Amino acid sequence: MILSCPGSEPVLGSIISIVYMGFAMGMTLTEKIMARASGRNELRAGHIVYPQADLATIHDLYVVEADRQLTELGVERPWDPERVFVCFDHDTIPQTVAVANRARQIREIVKRWGVKYFFGPGRGQGHVFPMEIGIVKPGECVLAYDIHVTNYGAIGCLGLALVFEFPAVLATGSHWLKVPETIRIDLSGKLPRGVGIRDAAACIIHEIGPDAADYRVFEYTGEALAHLGVDARVKLCNLPIEIGAKSAIVPADDVVAEWINERNINSFEAIHSDPDAEFAETYAFNLSKMEPTVALPPRPENVAPLGEAIGVPIHAAYLGSCAADQYEDMAEAAEILRGKKLAPGVRMIVTPGSQEVLTRCVEDGLMDVFCEAGAMVGPPGCGPCAIGRGGPLADGETCIATVTRNDVGRMGSREARIYLASAATVAASSVKGEIADPRDFLA
Repeated sequence: MILSCPGSEPVLGSIISIVYMGFAMGMTLTEKIMARASGRNELRAGHIVYPQADLATIHDLYVVEADRQLTELGVERPWDPERVFVCFDHDTIPQTVAVANRARQIREIVKRWGVKYFFGPGRGQGHVFPMEIGIVKPGECVLAYDIHVTNYGAIGCLGLALVFEFPAVLATGSHWLKVPETIRIDLSGKLPRGVGIRDAAACIIHEIGPDAADYRVFEYTGEALAHLGVDARVKLCNLPIEIGAKSAIVPADDVVAEWINERNINSFEAIHSDPDAEFAETYAFNLSKMEPTVALPPRPENVAPLGEAIGVPIHAAYLGSCAADQYEDMAEAAEILRGKKLAPGVRMIVTPGSQEVLTRCVEDGLMDVFCEAGAMVGPPGCGPCAIGRGGPLADGETCIATVTRNDVGRMGSREARIYLASAATVAASSVKGEIADPRDFLA
């Protein structure tokens, strides 16, 4: 069965001309952020620019290689160490002597570079905690090595990944980019009980698909944002990159302002798309009509109604990764697990996204729920999502997880199978020992 999401047809086609009746059209949020970063007053999709990074981010798996490439270029240190962010979030606990030696080498490199923002193991996931402590702010342009920098769009920051071109960013603070088109996604309604925002985000990427998403930015708008906090917005901004989108963003609003004020972070100037901005396409989705979903192996966009996978036996369950490791995800799973035990033969790993998330879970008793159910809790970071670090899957095993991708070999053995779902579905499945509907566990 092919999943069909409610209200998913494009409701507005492409606007071809940027000039109408002699007046220039307005700019999208992405165009505005890239224009400011490029020192331009105006930009349009398709323009080639060299935006200066407000922040350049890199994680522990690439620092040594990046330093080697810089050395070959004759560059001793990044263009501006005050705007470089490095964190340990993949290999938070070294599993071998080689990895431990690499960690030592990274610390030496970071010291030589003079990096301002360096965080060792245990601080959290690099696409999560920088927002919590104010390193990343609304309206900024962040250039990164890791593709999941799109998470920053949850607070109105434009995260753009360059990957193989990243040494050039470290050397110069910039790299050429084509300004992407923007897809507008209008959200209405409110999620039913037992249906998570991860379900909705999966439905959205499935309906839009790789062809329409390719090198475009997803911009979320609509009345539903009023009751979708930053945690929920992270899921919306995380998944599009998996089908080829360049980034995703939610305009910073009162919800974001309140979230930032709670953390005593400096205020910001809200930026929004102009009313007459040009969007490549506009889609509308009614969250009230959403149902639980599952991404079948081996592609994250292979989304189907959860019923298609109900009853599939599982060996492992994983709650975490930058796609679902915020407090909201922990609470969603704990509601299902409270007072229950994991099914015989099922192991479950829980990885909070940051120290803030871990601390709050401890204070609110969620960690007690996980431990009493029989789950294992890992240090804040990427956990098994990163090629099975800290809990790889064995040959022939099946896992239900909230990770970013379910490619062959993503979490260990190439003979394992990974199903992607919401935190609630992962928790319900871990209790039943097979893929289960979380609504069956809610009063």
